[in-house]
Amino acid sequence: MGGAPSSSTDRAREYAFRLFLAWLNERHGRSFAPRGFDGDVWRAGDATAGEIAGAVAELSEADEALRQAQDGAWRSRCGRLAARLDETRPGSFLLWQPPGAELPAGEPEESDWVRRVVLAASKLASGRGGEARLPVKLALGKVRDEGGYASVTGGLGRHWTDISARLQGSFYLDSRGLHRFTRDEAERQQLFEHIGLLSRGLSAGDIVEFEHEDAWTVQRLPRGPAATGITDGWAIAGCPPGFDPNDGGAVRRLLRRRLGEAAAALAGPDTAGAARALVLIGAYDYMENENAGPSLRGFDPALAAPFDAIVLVADAEVRALRLSRELAGPAGGTP
Repeated sequence: MGGAPSSSTDRAREYAFRLFLAWLNERHGRSFAPRGFDGDVWRAGDATAGEIAGAVAELSEADEALRQAQDGAWRSRCGRLAARLDETRPGSFLLWQPPGAELPAGEPEESDWVRRVVLAASKLASGRGGEARLPVKLALGKVRDEGGYASVTGGLGRHWTDISARLQGSFYLDSRGLHRFTRDEAERQQLFEHIGLLSRGLSAGDIVEFEHEDAWTVQRLPRGPAATGITDGWAIAGCPPGFDPNDGGAVRRLLRRRLGEAAAALAGPDTAGAARALVLIGAYDYMENENAGPSLRGFDPALAAPFDAIVLVADAEVRALRLSRELAGPAGGTP
């Protein structure tokens, strides 16, 4: 199987490939297991379905001006925090850092962050995901008595209509500290109601700060054939400084480049006869907000032609952007 990953980034790529195999095995009745790593190519095999040669790439990239400095510092911090998490709670875990969120840079924040992430991970069975809750501060201000809406910035921006429905007057809500809102619908409604209650005590010009929790996805790698030869350890996948995954133009340019790089890596004679797969690690807060699929559909089909599978792994989910009938098998069909 090769040596253990040398960094959190390397381990995140390994885990993304294993998650693709686990998804393929569960969804399409396969039994693919990793068979090794050679240069830029991951290999897997199934006794009846044949072999897969896969390339793994991040669908995110730091801004050129930040790449050497901040991106390097971010990756170094990922590695240090992954090591601390592994010391505290050993196992095969992948933590997804939401876009715009920052890793702790010192104490006592770092120890509290580790404690909260480990608390979430300790509740997970193999193959399951959860949310690590991290404290954030929000601010609600009243602009005037007239109206019935809120101008919302930050992580709650998509929910401005739900929030506005509970307000009497015109408000602004600063939720820039919140980078990923929980998926728990009951908790979402509780926060909306709480904001409504806070608003009733405000006069025009008043501002009130209140606390809430960021919800970072953490997952435990599944067992089964896809876990063959795995070496336990934590990995942190996320969005490097200066990259916005919602910027469609940047994603299209990067996706086009990743397709070309992967096609070249998988074009050698050693991959002859194997199904060829590109596994992309997305930096999205939720899989439903991914824009890689629409971008791919807008490309020249020749760019995707070298691949039997193009899959996106993000926020503890796997989504097929392209999957051949041969790889999916008789029970195939993409989600």
